Amino acid sequence: MESQPEETELESNRMQHIPSYDPAQLQLRIEQHHNECTNCGACQRNCAFLQKYGTPKHIVDSVLEHEPDIAFSCSLCGLCDAQCPEQLHIQDLFLQLRRAAIATRPERLNKFRGLRLYESIGMSNMFSCYALPDNCHSIFFPGCALAGNLPQQTWNLYRHLQQQLPNLGLVLDCCTKPSHDLGDQQRFSTKFTQLISNLESRNITQVLTACPNCYQVFKTYAPQLELLSVYQQLAQVGAPNNEFNRQLITVHDPCVNRFEPQIHQAVRTLLADSGYTIEEMTNHGNKTFCCGEGGCVMATQPEFADNWRLQRVRQSKKRLMTTYCAGCVEFLRPQTPTVHIIELLFDPDHAQSSTRKQAGSLQRYLNRLKLKRQIKKNSATQTGVRSMTSAPTTKKSFLPKLLILSAIIASIVTLKMTGAIDVMEPQILQEWILGYGLWAPLVFILLYSIAPALFLPGLPLTILAGVVFGPVWGVVYSIIGATCGASGAFLVARYLGRDWISAKLSDSRWQKLDEDVAINGWKVVAVTRLIPLFPFNLLNYAFGLTKIRFSHYVITSFFCMLPATIAFISLSSSVGQLLHGKISTEFVIGAGLLVVLSLLPLLWKKLRGGKRAVD
Repeated sequence: MESQPEETELESNRMQHIPSYDPAQLQLRIEQHHNECTNCGACQRNCAFLQKYGTPKHIVDSVLEHEPDIAFSCSLCGLCDAQCPEQLHIQDLFLQLRRAAIATRPERLNKFRGLRLYESIGMSNMFSCYALPDNCHSIFFPGCALAGNLPQQTWNLYRHLQQQLPNLGLVLDCCTKPSHDLGDQQRFSTKFTQLISNLESRNITQVLTACPNCYQVFKTYAPQLELLSVYQQLAQVGAPNNEFNRQLITVHDPCVNRFEPQIHQAVRTLLADSGYTIEEMTNHGNKTFCCGEGGCVMATQPEFADNWRLQRVRQSKKRLMTTYCAGCVEFLRPQTPTVHIIELLFDPDHAQSSTRKQAGSLQRYLNRLKLKRQIKKNSATQTGVRSMTSAPTTKKSFLPKLLILSAIIASIVTLKMTGAIDVMEPQILQEWILGYGLWAPLVFILLYSIAPALFLPGLPLTILAGVVFGPVWGVVYSIIGATCGASGAFLVARYLGRDWISAKLSDSRWQKLDEDVAINGWKVVAVTRLIPLFPFNLLNYAFGLTKIRFSHYVITSFFCMLPATIAFISLSSSVGQLLHGKISTEFVIGAGLLVVLSLLPLLWKKLRGGKRAVD
């Protein structure tokens, strides 16, 4: 117990270099650009974003009020900082604006779901790996993109580095740069602090990075660690000697390392020593252009991203372009021949081959797993994952969850692609179910249980139950099936596919649902079952992400789905009599219940309005 305050203090010290969102800091930046920007236009010369929206002074004075999301159109490349004669921190202004936007409206992150999922995968136990030899104080941190695109070359680079640094460790993890650039400061602070905690708890004092993004994150937010680019290390000790017909190349400096001249020089030294002839592009070093991928602009303003890429392609003049950012390679290669420097140094035959293919998104994930297996197989060291602790932990298998989730997804795709979903037509279902005789009720319940989990509509089945089984047993079988289906989806979301499903349900409605459940519990289930404010099938999964007890969810769902079930089955079971001009008791009950249910939303709005007025 005595060590707990000390641990809390250590955690606080680790986070002191990671500032939280501060409105006062943003206001200072706005006032600085209002007062000191001279509208000279130097920052606009090469930037399509600033050419469209104006100088920083014009933006903070006139544009920002009408376009609060304008910062997400900036690539955060920093060229404006390099060109500003007043030495204003323009890039930081837009980063601060992003942080403000996310702090006030987190749902803005929805459009970046794919990137955030990629980041989450990178730091997951499945993809992370900490291979640390005895007496290890230095690690090689290649980053997500390099490991995914060039797994074998990454391993070869590590083995080469080990010749000079025998106790060098290797860590596969994510520095959380995407969250940082998106302005999600809370997530970045939490995840990067966890990463640093893992390293410091293993007495790591030096980090060698291959990714320019990782380099910048460690430099800015972990100054307590000694930081070195692997290209600086290689320039000191030398790269492998590969015999190959050297050719003329040009170098693309990643914009994130714009103000790191020691890295620029190290890269050029390595290439020159390996026999390559370098012809510089007009914009290089601290005046380099962004490849177009910077700041996640492709998701918001693809025309700006393409503008950057086109400028870089033009300046390359069809010369082979090499860079030291795997992300830049991915973005530039479809438009012009581009290779990573690690390819030229460790696999030049493959790098300059005309048959060389770009790794697809799925292949990049497989490559990272392949590299992790290679590390564990060939490294006589202690290995672990991101969530390492000093105490032994029970290893949980990810495979069963993955197999179940894959089976669910495969079932949905198969049903839709093969046309088997057409079996849901009422007439076909009726003939099929009745064909099972005494087993028909059980088959119907099983079918109804599966439908919600596969996002198939439940209403046709409910109506069918009234036709096939009548008003009484139709209600019994339908409510059992509906409750089982809702419960199954709930359990999948809670225990099997939480990360994947939460990425799909991240907009403001679902976040509000989570908050309401935390306060009102089962009452929220009751309201959403009685009043169709949300899509029914998605709702089943969404409740699995909340903190509600499973028993409360099942019981409330059962009783609150019952009125609608009775209404629809009563109506469907009375269709035959209605066609013969007879109004049955079942029809009256069903119609009456539907009227009451249709009035509930109006009553709910009135009650909510009255509550707000009282508040």
